[in-house]
Amino acid sequence: MHSAKANTDAPLTILATMISAVHLSALACLLQFLCVLSSEVTIDAASGEIVSPAENDDHLSQPFCVPNKLLDGQISTCTAYQITTLNASPRRCIHIEASPPIDEDEKPLVCTNYPNWSDGTNTCKVYAQARNKDWCTKFGGLDYSGVGVRHNANQACCVCGGGNYQKPRLQIGDYVKVKFGKYQKCEQMRIVQYNLEDPSFSYVVEVTKECGRNVLTAVKNGVKEVKKEIQPGEKFHVQDDNPNLIEKHWKVELKKCRYGLAQQEFEFFTANEHLGDSGVVRIQHKLSGVNLAEALGGKTNEVNITRVFEDGLFLGSSDFYYLQIITQLFEGRLNKDGTPWSGPPRSEYVASGYFGEKEYSEVKSSVNDIDDMQFSMWAFKQVEIETDETAGLVDEHAQWLLRMTQSIGVDYLDKLPPFHLLDVEREASKSEVKARFRELSKSFHPDKLVNQPEKKELFERIFVLLQNAYQGLKSADEAEKEKFRVQAESASQIFAHSQHVIELLPFHWTKIDDGTNETNGRYILNVASHINSTLLNVTDEVESDSTEQLWVTFMYSARCSMSRSVVGVVDLAARHLAQLGIKVGAYGCGLYKEFPIEKDDVLGVKSDPICSQFHRRETPNVHVIVETLPGKRRDAESGEFIIVPPDPEVVKDNAMFKYFYAAVPDGNSAQFLPQNFIDFAKAGRQVWESSHLVHKMRKEDFTSPDFISNISIVAFLDGTGLGETNEDVVSTIGSSFPGLARRFVNDDVYVGISQCGFGDEHADENDAASKRYVDCSKLDVSRLPDIKIYAHNMTEGESLLRGQFGDRRDVQIALESLGNVIRMMIGGEDGDEVDLDEIDDIEEASDEGGGSCGNTQPPPPSNLDLDEIEGVEETPLLEMNSEEDTQAPPLAEAPKKPKLASPDKREKIDGGRDNKVRDRDRVAGFESRQQARRGGGKILGGGGGGGGGFISG
Repeated sequence: MHSAKANTDAPLTILATMISAVHLSALACLLQFLCVLSSEVTIDAASGEIVSPAENDDHLSQPFCVPNKLLDGQISTCTAYQITTLNASPRRCIHIEASPPIDEDEKPLVCTNYPNWSDGTNTCKVYAQARNKDWCTKFGGLDYSGVGVRHNANQACCVCGGGNYQKPRLQIGDYVKVKFGKYQKCEQMRIVQYNLEDPSFSYVVEVTKECGRNVLTAVKNGVKEVKKEIQPGEKFHVQDDNPNLIEKHWKVELKKCRYGLAQQEFEFFTANEHLGDSGVVRIQHKLSGVNLAEALGGKTNEVNITRVFEDGLFLGSSDFYYLQIITQLFEGRLNKDGTPWSGPPRSEYVASGYFGEKEYSEVKSSVNDIDDMQFSMWAFKQVEIETDETAGLVDEHAQWLLRMTQSIGVDYLDKLPPFHLLDVEREASKSEVKARFRELSKSFHPDKLVNQPEKKELFERIFVLLQNAYQGLKSADEAEKEKFRVQAESASQIFAHSQHVIELLPFHWTKIDDGTNETNGRYILNVASHINSTLLNVTDEVESDSTEQLWVTFMYSARCSMSRSVVGVVDLAARHLAQLGIKVGAYGCGLYKEFPIEKDDVLGVKSDPICSQFHRRETPNVHVIVETLPGKRRDAESGEFIIVPPDPEVVKDNAMFKYFYAAVPDGNSAQFLPQNFIDFAKAGRQVWESSHLVHKMRKEDFTSPDFISNISIVAFLDGTGLGETNEDVVSTIGSSFPGLARRFVNDDVYVGISQCGFGDEHADENDAASKRYVDCSKLDVSRLPDIKIYAHNMTEGESLLRGQFGDRRDVQIALESLGNVIRMMIGGEDGDEVDLDEIDDIEEASDEGGGSCGNTQPPPPSNLDLDEIEGVEETPLLEMNSEEDTQAPPLAEAPKKPKLASPDKREKIDGGRDNKVRDRDRVAGFESRQQARRGGGKILGGGGGGGGGFISG
């Protein structure tokens, strides 16, 4: 009866609505025009746009957008933006799944029962049951006022001709939460249908993600498995459009950024004409109209935006912001004395994830005190409008594929997992895979390059790779599809989709096998040989000599949460370093079948020889290393350019260079903030550029005039690779000596490093490699590593320490003291000093500790101030005798370690006692003190700039 009446009145209702809409629209336009005329209007000088008055906040609730510049011009109103995470693996955008709002006229007029009505015993649902079909006639008109019921069934129940006639509050496609029964703990459900068949309206709700309690179910062969009680696809009805039973739930997710996807577009509004580094804005989802703060559970509709980094700190530093929302207002809260609470409301960061999570799929708002983490950093990317000129080129992933091809070679793409290559989620549906392949095909289909033959071969290679990935992922056979997914271990590569960090693979490393113990078995970077220049449209080739490429290598374990948590900020640093000519690469320890992980090596740092050669137990560990690039020359006959391999000796020398980021093991994620990471890389470059000042000493150099006629400082290291030495100390010496040499570049000071071999009796005069080593037993070297100081015209040196170096801090303190003593003796000024205050700041930040996986090293001492070292003049370093550790002499017939001086030559002090313990930490005759700054003071750029880096300035 009511339905028929509703249909009869429908044309009149629609007509009235149309008339009302026309008049309302005209009235709104008139009011807006009058408002503009009567307001003080400001014109932006740069854009010529109308800017609303700062004191007027009414425009925020109006449907008319007034152009306005926000956040120092970074964003503006009337423009759609994507809100993105950092360039992690991969970068994701805030995504609110919602259907476009439906005009109220398009919703049906439905009947709903009076909420919570009962005749004292029975509800409207009981009246609607088939077995009670005559109840409306028998009992519908009864008066229940005597028992406190105001209405009867004929008034309250749709089945009896009563109820309320209204438009549904929610629409099809809305995500919802219900507040009754077993479904109230389910978080992902959506309305899929209006039930209009029954007299009383109901929503048909479908579960989209398993939920509920765990239940044990039997499967084949008597095996049981645990499943959630409620599985995806289950549907149920919610009768009565009652907000106490069902309410809208905004599903705020993180999904891969897609061009033109309305679910990822937001608009910004503010009451202010201009915001600087911070301010309060309102962010509205363009498709659904929902306020972002409210969708995340905020108690207000405002978002506080604060810039993360200072402007100009690094490339793109001004692009990132923190977002905070109010989550608790404390209304009505009282102090202990009964007075009203006057404290601030509770605010929380909007974050993309938590530390330790592998996948970031939901936007969170329950995060506090993580403003130094990548999870709380956001960027705003303006939504581009596609034109004929930009069609097919606005796809960010297509641009990334081309950039990777040009920087590391097209073969690299073949090593990526198929879902990374196609830029889809690992569990993407067949339709999603198909749609993404079609999008990328627009950028790389070879048929579109008939007029660009120089690019056609490259695009054909990329297109075939995309096609193979598509064919594998679209398989209807789930078993085959999963097998295809896991074929590449690179599914665990955490930088595989980074924008600026290159995920290094085993084939990018070449093993040196030249028969010498110093470099035999070492893996060196050889990326250049895998870049096919014929596919890169290289037309400006010129002849060139062999050169070097500096790399920062980030050695990580996919099992390490710290490694995963800094991907985005390392990518920011890599973007900046690329402008300085420094490349950043990442390598996953233990990821590849070529180097299977041993049982006792959880992180893979010992099993994987590429990682183990860096002698680190923790991940991530970071180093500056050098790749030797081949030269090019034009062939006289063919006129073609040919590759000229670099000198093997140069390759080996370059391979020995490594500069360790020592602040990381004892630090936290702050060490990976872009400015700190960049400072470390720049310091490593300084050390590399100064390394030519350090003499690589051979036997004949110890009798040369340069050595004898100057004050000489020589480090003795194990050239055989078979001795038991402290790799941390060795690394510190290697990275410190270039800075020491640069400090005295204008003085008569000779700085060198010598590699100890098996002894002269095992040297082959016809072997050029063996000439690189010296017989340290003839140079009075009885421990390795060691540093000796030779006075002017003296061929016998004194050891810098009485005993072996304990750790890198021993080296730092010793060299700091040595440099100061020599400077006082010879006068003059240090050469080419550089201010490293920023690096010292990095060192101090690392004292918080606990940053790396697998780190068992103790935290650094905290109470040494290098400026307080005393007694240098009272106990000159060059007058001290050395104490030497006991070592068994090597066997001449079968050497197992470098040949050293006999331990019987050890000097005795303090009445003839061997002070092995008490004098272990004595440097230059005074007690070495614990460090307050692990950077080593003025001239030691240590941890923040690299492991024990000895950097002038």
